[in-house]
Amino acid sequence: MNYQQQLLARFLLAPQTSYDQSHSARVRQHVSASGSFKRAAVMIPLVPRQNSFNVVLTRRASHLKHHPGQIAFPGGGYESQDTDLIETAIRETKEETGILCNRERILGQLPSLPTISGYIVTPYLSIISPNYRPDLDPNEVDDLFEVPIKHLLNPVNMRTEKFTIDGIKHNIYAIPYGDYAIWGATAQMIRLLSKQLWY
Repeated sequence: MNYQQQLLARFLLAPQTSYDQSHSARVRQHVSASGSFKRAAVMIPLVPRQNSFNVVLTRRASHLKHHPGQIAFPGGGYESQDTDLIETAIRETKEETGILCNRERILGQLPSLPTISGYIVTPYLSIISPNYRPDLDPNEVDDLFEVPIKHLLNPVNMRTEKFTIDGIKHNIYAIPYGDYAIWGATAQMIRLLSKQLWY
């Protein structure tokens, strides 16, 4: 069994774990208790490369209201015409990056993650063609790049910073990769995936 097969088997068989508790506490501090979360979905596209996978990430456009310039998985908010959140992830990935995904290649999902911008985001994993051709929407995305999954999942590459807001300690996670810094909700999702795969 090669590394790709091992990784997929571990993901499919692994029990789901949970996000960092300090993240939920920080979200509760920022989002009004009376406010409701809007639904959203992101895609974690896995590209087969040399008996392993690379993961596609984007850099959000600098003029966006929420998280400008941050590194993110392609995705966005649920719309009324979407039959479900899988369709949201597929549609948003196509609109933002030009990458085609289909339901048959969806491997599964991670637990939904609430964010300080008022969304509850469900991440889906999908295998995509290694011959995909990006077609970026400049209104949404400034850049697209791939990172080897072994780099993302390796706990050695995960940096942790602690800070205090209103007397409550919080953890912020970041994964450096070349000129990019992957942090925030995206790093939370990667950290959970790493834990779930028992790396």
